[in-house]
Amino acid sequence: MKNIEEKFNWKTLPELFLEEAKKQLDKPLLWNKKNNQYKSYSWKLVRERILLLSSKLIKLGIKKGDKVIIISENNPNWFITDFAIMLAGGVTVPAYTTYTKKDYEYLIKDSKAKIVFVSNKKLFLNFLPAIKNYKQIRNIFSYEKINHDINKKIIFIEELWKEKIKKEDANIKIKEDDPACIIYTSGTSGVPKGVILTHKAIRSNLIGSLDIFEKINFNNERYISFLPLSHSYEHTAGQFMPLLTSSEIFYAENMDKLFTNFKEVNPTYIAAVPRFYEAIYKKILNNFSKKKILEKLFNFNLSLGKKIYLNQKKLLLLTRFFKFFFKIIFDNKIKKVFGTKLKFLVSGGGALSYDVNLFFESIGIKILQGYGLTETSPTVSCNRPEFNKIGTVGPPIKGVEVKIASDGEILVRGDTLMKGYLGKEKETKEKIKNNWLYTGDIGKLDEDNHLIITDRKKDIIVTTGGDNIAPQKIESLFSTLETTSQVLIFGDNKPFLVALVIIKIDKESIVTNIGDEEEKIKLHIKKINKKLSPIEKIRKSAFVTLHQDDINAFLTPTMKIKRNKVYEKYKKIIEELYN
Repeated sequence: MKNIEEKFNWKTLPELFLEEAKKQLDKPLLWNKKNNQYKSYSWKLVRERILLLSSKLIKLGIKKGDKVIIISENNPNWFITDFAIMLAGGVTVPAYTTYTKKDYEYLIKDSKAKIVFVSNKKLFLNFLPAIKNYKQIRNIFSYEKINHDINKKIIFIEELWKEKIKKEDANIKIKEDDPACIIYTSGTSGVPKGVILTHKAIRSNLIGSLDIFEKINFNNERYISFLPLSHSYEHTAGQFMPLLTSSEIFYAENMDKLFTNFKEVNPTYIAAVPRFYEAIYKKILNNFSKKKILEKLFNFNLSLGKKIYLNQKKLLLLTRFFKFFFKIIFDNKIKKVFGTKLKFLVSGGGALSYDVNLFFESIGIKILQGYGLTETSPTVSCNRPEFNKIGTVGPPIKGVEVKIASDGEILVRGDTLMKGYLGKEKETKEKIKNNWLYTGDIGKLDEDNHLIITDRKKDIIVTTGGDNIAPQKIESLFSTLETTSQVLIFGDNKPFLVALVIIKIDKESIVTNIGDEEEKIKLHIKKINKKLSPIEKIRKSAFVTLHQDDINAFLTPTMKIKRNKVYEKYKKIIEELYN
């Protein structure tokens, strides 16, 4: 890789794109599936469309600092719209496609957005009831043709692409300290807050993140984007980072076709959340358990792989032996799930189970676990390919300082910090004190300066006996169990811990299946209780059933559970466990 600093002779994100576009010209940048085939968009074409859309927004009267909402699945128009908004002096406000009318109303009211981009008619109709009471929404753009009797003009973006650029370059009116976007927190607790991220903050995060991969020679990389771009993790890692790593961006069709897209795209690196890797882990174990001979070979190779990772310098002979069988068992059966060119995986947005991470490492797939927050643009720390220390989230990235407060809270300082919460001065001051951001996470730094996350400060359970217990530690012990059930631990202000188990059901589920699942969970609770200290043991459990769509209502876009929402719904059942 070239010297990192050479890549940063720009100050704002539109400058980043325009600088790189001069070098790339007719090379493909974005890929999207159309008529069952991936179609490419060159740097030159994307640049032309960004300039056209930016010019249109200026003509429509967008002023510096005006907020513009994007409601869309990941696709080339999302990328083009985001850069065009910033180039015109506006501020992008991404919205999740899973939002309800109430969510959209909150977003419009809080951000005071003037313009909305929406990808299709279905999302438009979901959003429509929310804008009726807000006259500040002046224009609506759509990525597909929408005919609807509404008192606002709907501009079909494809018609704009037929126009010609009148000026060769746009007049960039923005500075590095100006907001680039306002990303709303997913709200695992409380009301979502609009996090203001400046060009400087994201630029600083990109410098630090590139340093992680200093020893990787990025060349003709292929990145597949499937996490929502409305989340800061994908927004930075999946949109801005590829511009600096010689990467082409392929947009996945949807989660149902993701593994088909992997085989079509052959990505060289992938960024995902822990639940994604945990689901693959369980699927692999399930597939091998169906054939006894393969299962024995699999387990034998897996145990060797773990020994090699844990005793790397002592097992040279074992390593050679392992590699022979590795090709037969793992390369063909497992690694090709991701295509044929994968270099590494990145995990963020939550805690990845130690056992799951060790499993992938043992079969030759490197998952680099990192840690970050929306408020830090987002990366704080990440493991390096040359030193992937499982059980940690790596050392702080370049330009970021981390220290641990007296109560164990992780504090972060650096140029990557947010400007603040939109319209919430009090909350901003509570979050950032003396230039240190109080993350709300509990952790420690080890002897290698690698950060270890132990829990969320707000999730800490304090029993009536005065014991402080981290529920995530106990819940993680279920992540390797072959189950789709969600297990949550409760016990705040109570004498002992209990488990609430949410069993996912569908139309084919029958009572005996549910009974089998309950029995499996109960047996696992007995097993893990032997490993837990007396105060951590699960004393009682309750089981409830939910359809997948209902479970989704309790999940953030990065698949983290909204614990307070679950407690609100099942408070009576949980309280009965103490009677």
